[in-house]
Amino acid sequence: MLLKGNRGFFSSLVISTVAFLELILLWRILRSENHKYEESSCEGVERRLFARSGGLSELAGPLDITRWHAWNNFGACKNLKFFGGRLWRKADKHQDYMDGHKAVCLDEQIRPVPGNCLVYSFGVNDNWSFEDAMLKYGCEVHGFDPTIGEPKQTGERQFIFHKIGLQGKDEINTKGWQMKSFRSIMKLLGHEKRIIDVVKMDIEQSEYEAIPNMIETGVMGQIKQIALETHNYGMVRSWRETYIIRYQQIWKLEKHGFVRFSSQAGMGTDKLNEIANISDHFIFEMAWYNPKFYFA
Repeated sequence: MLLKGNRGFFSSLVISTVAFLELILLWRILRSENHKYEESSCEGVERRLFARSGGLSELAGPLDITRWHAWNNFGACKNLKFFGGRLWRKADKHQDYMDGHKAVCLDEQIRPVPGNCLVYSFGVNDNWSFEDAMLKYGCEVHGFDPTIGEPKQTGERQFIFHKIGLQGKDEINTKGWQMKSFRSIMKLLGHEKRIIDVVKMDIEQSEYEAIPNMIETGVMGQIKQIALETHNYGMVRSWRETYIIRYQQIWKLEKHGFVRFSSQAGMGTDKLNEIANISDHFIFEMAWYNPKFYFA
């Protein structure tokens, strides 16, 4: 009887041990897969892109760079909120999608303080829901867009509109638009000494010229957060050169120390036909904060 009981005990012990080992194996597999995904989304992609000293790796492809853009780094901001946004319907699909919303980190260390915050919004177009939302939050808001006339605002509080576009230099461009660098705009508005809480950019590829200039001229030290819509369409040279050149300009933000805390694929933008004849997103809504302020 005792022997029979011992056999039952040992049998149960073996079954439990096997089950436990299977759970460990499953956990290790899942952990490995998650690590592999995270690595391919950011660090691994950077290694592939810059595998050769002094030049870009031939291994780099559009999907590598898409994964880098898609890495959201959730957790870098504990209290993330989207401001603005409007529902649109694509003409060729029975599908609504949100556009114009931007991520802002409201963690205590970095959040805009209502009644004492400044927002620059580049690219107003016909959707100023973000500007309205930041006004309601309690910020001074300046909207910039050389492509439209004065917006017909109806709210109690209104943002200050400037018919100016952002790029890397001051000029009247071939379309007759007044374009300025970020530093020139700050000087024009008398904001050379001010801290800008949020800079929003939706400027249809001009970001690839504006961001390097902002880094070079030192204005990044006065910016707490950047919310940016990237645009990877329209070839400059080959698809590879175009995509990688544009990636490098955005990558400079993170090399400069800015911490990504959000990234979302632009809804309704699921084709890269112009770039590499593959199906993938070519617009991303990305956001970063300046650790200089977060960890002050």
